[in-house]
Formats: sequence, structure tokens, C-alpha cells
Amino acid sequence: MLRRPARDLTRTFTRTFASSSSSAPRVSIERAADGVATVTLGRPEKLNSLDIDMFRAIRSAAVELAEDKGVRAVVVHGSGRAFCAGLDVKSINNPLHARANGRELLDRPDGAISNLAQDVCYLWRRVPAPVIAATHGVCLGGGFQIALGADMRIATPGCKFSLMEAKWGIIPDMGATVVLPELVPKARAPSPAVRA
Repeated sequence: MLRRPARDLTRTFTRTFASSSSSAPRVSIERAADGVATVTLGRPEKLNSLDIDMFRAIRSAAVELAEDKGVRAVVVHGSGRAFCAGLDVKSINNPLHARANGRELLDRPDGAISNLAQDVCYLWRRVPAPVIAATHGVCLGGGFQIALGADMRIATPGCKFSLMEAKWGIIPDMGATVVLPELVPKARAPSPAVRA
């Protein structure tokens, strides 16, 4: 009987997307020889919360993986104690950059179905391989919506999920309003988005 030689699964390639204001990468992609890409959100000191650089880096990673024909599966996870604590309101609303951040997050280029804020959820759906969100710690607001954009979600015991937008009287518009009804029966889908 002929045996196929074992594949070397130890070779990896890592790509990072650095912040404009810091040398620390916001997102890294590690590609294993077996075609599995691991995307790591890299802002552990802030529980991987979403500042403008994190939004850009997640979008870039998702676009790159959607175009990579060698990817067979993608695992998205957060470094440190959490998957993603949602929007970094203090950073986004910094008086020096708030107006520019708001424009960049909400601007939708001609013909695009989503803006930058929504891309971090929607673009995972364009990846032609299964995308798995491996959540731990907290998965709040925008982080929850990133996880909803994946094909599967796997959570550690005790992982906390929340869409706080309803409590604040705003719509979870990074993707939850579109994706959640596809994942949950219609009778139950509105509940997390409208209950505080």
C-alpha cells in the first residue's frame, strides 16, 4: 500500500497591518501550510476595541483573504483577555480627529454596499473559505457584529456577548441588523437588537 507523505504543516507566513499612530500591529494574519489563516486582533491592552486603525486593519485583512485562493479556512480571534470589546469611543471621538473619523467610518464609496464600519462584519462573508470567529472574554457591540459576519462562532465558556446599542437608543448598524435575521429565526432575531 502506498502512503502519501505527510504534509509539513509547520511552515507559516505572517502578515501584519500596523497602526498609523503606533508600531504595534492592529491585526496579523498567520497562514499555515495547510491553508488555514489565523487572523489575530492585536490590541490586547484595550481588549481589542475598535479604533480607526483597527477598523482599517480588519478591512485590509478580510479583503486580502477574500482574494487569496490558497486559503481553506480562516479563524478570527482576539489576543489577550478578550475577542473584542467593541467601539473605542474615546479614541473615535477624540476632539482632534472625531470629524475625520466619523467621515471615514460612515463614507460609502460609490457602488459599495457597506462603509468602513460595516466592512468589518460584511467582508468576512466574501471570503470563499469558512470563517470561524473564536471568541473569548468579551464580545461586545462591534466585536459581536464582527463575530456575526463569520460563518461560525465558537465561544469559550463564560464569554460575554452584548449589543449595548439598544440600551443607548441607537441601531447596531455595523452588520447585526442584516446578518442576525439570517442566523436566528425571525421571531427571535429582533430581541438582542431592541432589548436593553
